[in-house]
Amino acid sequence: MNDTKTFNANSRKDAPRTSEIKSLEPFFAPRSLAVIGASPKRGNLGGVIVASLTAQGYKGRVTVVNRSGAKISPHETVQSLPELPAGTELAIAAVSAEQVPGLIEPLARQGIHHLIVIGGGFAETGEPGQKIQQNLKDTAREFGVRVIGPNGLGVFSAPDHFNSFFLSPEEIHLPKPGPVGLISQSGAFLSLILDQMAGINIGVHRAVNFGNRVDVDETEVLAAFAKDPAVKVIGLYLESFQDGARFVELARKVSGKKPIVIWKGGHAGRGGAAARSHSASLAGSYPVFQAACDKAGLIEVRGFEEFRLALQVLATLPVPEGERVLIVSNGGGMGVFLTDLCERYGFLIPKTSESLQSCLRKNLPEYYSLNNPIDLTGSGTNEQCVETVNHLMKSGEFDCLLMTLLSGTQGINANLGPLLDERIPKEQPVIIGAYGESLFVSLKKQVNPLPVFSSAETAATALSILIERKRILDRHALRREDKTVPTTSNWADKWRKQFHQAPGEMEIKSFLENHGVSVPARRSLNKPEDLAQAAGELGFPLVMKAISPGLLHKTECNAVRLGIKSRDDMVNHWNEMQETWPHFIWAEEQMPEGLDLMVGFHRDPQFGPVLVFGSGGKYVEVFQDVRRILLPATRKELSQLIDQTGAGKIIRGIRGELLLNKNDLLDFLEKASLLIVQIPEIESLDFNPVRLYQERLIVLDAKVTLRGNYWKGDR
Repeated sequence: MNDTKTFNANSRKDAPRTSEIKSLEPFFAPRSLAVIGASPKRGNLGGVIVASLTAQGYKGRVTVVNRSGAKISPHETVQSLPELPAGTELAIAAVSAEQVPGLIEPLARQGIHHLIVIGGGFAETGEPGQKIQQNLKDTAREFGVRVIGPNGLGVFSAPDHFNSFFLSPEEIHLPKPGPVGLISQSGAFLSLILDQMAGINIGVHRAVNFGNRVDVDETEVLAAFAKDPAVKVIGLYLESFQDGARFVELARKVSGKKPIVIWKGGHAGRGGAAARSHSASLAGSYPVFQAACDKAGLIEVRGFEEFRLALQVLATLPVPEGERVLIVSNGGGMGVFLTDLCERYGFLIPKTSESLQSCLRKNLPEYYSLNNPIDLTGSGTNEQCVETVNHLMKSGEFDCLLMTLLSGTQGINANLGPLLDERIPKEQPVIIGAYGESLFVSLKKQVNPLPVFSSAETAATALSILIERKRILDRHALRREDKTVPTTSNWADKWRKQFHQAPGEMEIKSFLENHGVSVPARRSLNKPEDLAQAAGELGFPLVMKAISPGLLHKTECNAVRLGIKSRDDMVNHWNEMQETWPHFIWAEEQMPEGLDLMVGFHRDPQFGPVLVFGSGGKYVEVFQDVRRILLPATRKELSQLIDQTGAGKIIRGIRGELLLNKNDLLDFLEKASLLIVQIPEIESLDFNPVRLYQERLIVLDAKVTLRGNYWKGDR
């Protein structure tokens, strides 16, 4: 019996996750496919898909499925799924949303385990569509059918002459085969970038728009592109992540070998930040995404043009070995402008050595400026330009060339292209800007594939992308030397054993104190006689504070009283605070001044645990001197995080001040980070301020919030 016709329904109950049993290759290179719902009727989505396949030159077998039996010449038409020819590998559904879940079982019975769902009407439309989408997801998993979509364009594969797009071939041009792989949550953006890449002659290997991603998501496609030797550069447009932590883990491995460019749509953060903890409000969805980019080694861009630009330069140019930029122009003002742009990006602009300048001056006029930026002036010629650049780039004093030329001179003109193409070193990145239509168009045609841009700003941005790639590779090299993530702390186990519900500030401080972390001496003030005992134990000055459930920001509520210097002051403050927070008043020793730090941990819904670190105290939101890192992190990564902040500069010592105790701070960050990493019930942990001195660290405030009401004692 033909295996494609048999189906054991009993095997469905314990079916593994579909991604474990079916690869993605049939989505990109099917030898035989079916377009369900296609008809010759004008405007029919399935019919447009068939036309797009024909226009791209697809060589495989296409079978049209429609109930009426209407034919789309020259393809075979069947009226039902059981009539599909044996060996059909892929189905493309261009039918109403309500019909899609019912396709799954018949397809599986035919041995078809790959389905692209084109049409909308699913979760994006509201509750009815959400139910249809969930039904599709559940049924596909039950029958072992892989799904791309719904509500998307599907797939493009240039070398296989295949696409599932319902786009007019006359309106959207598809690129030739090349080194770029594209993943997009937006079908509109994917069609635009493909058309643009075709326009600048940059080839694309494969592209995916997964729409509502009921099954196949960005991480799985990224894994496929990572393994594909034809993909050299990966570009993503995403508005959200299906599993941010899983994506970052994979992307971190991939970015060491292939550059990954990402454009994140939707930066605005809304919500009741005032009612949240410091770490939660300061974490922010977009800043956490930026921390994810840093962790994973992604090159972030902020718009369509920059996205295309990044793909272009990474696909056509080598990565520089360093950041030493040679600037060349034929106008003094342009050289100054290029220098400003390079300094804005933090590039190195070394002066040309005296020996190299002396060598060049043998064949160049005395009035040419050769000190970097190089100014060939309006008198420069094509030959002088090429020979000067060639000599400088081969000297070993520079890593990359940023050259922007102005039209209107007779010496440097549109005939420069062939000389550049012939003599400019190919092993170093060369980026050219050209002003004037004739010069720009001529150079763009003649030095291909070297990128030529119509403005200095664009050329400098292109170079910044290459240098950012260099920095990412450098960070990867450092990370390979420091792979140890802290796992030695037993804080998490002891925390679980000690706390059966959310602990308050003083409970957390007792926990820290028991584990070797300094906290202020303290005493509860439940009755008047407690005041005298506290004064005797703690001395003056001291601090009084209210510790009450739900009181997140004590300073804003006047729940912290500092600098209390006498027994009378204690009594007055205690009487006043008792009116609002009876039985919740504590006294603490007031610590001497030091450097106040914010140490916060927040569980991001997309990327998981995040550390927020920087300047602390009551003005933490005002100063915004904070940096973020995804957890877990190595000690070296934590040290680099500290150094990136203004507080880190103070810790290292400025203006003759002594260094503060960075080692104790790193110990605390390592151990405390494991609490949120290993205890999934914790939503956020705040230690603000943590006061740092030359000889020690002390935690002045602490609080925890949980995910919902879930805790060990509530199970």
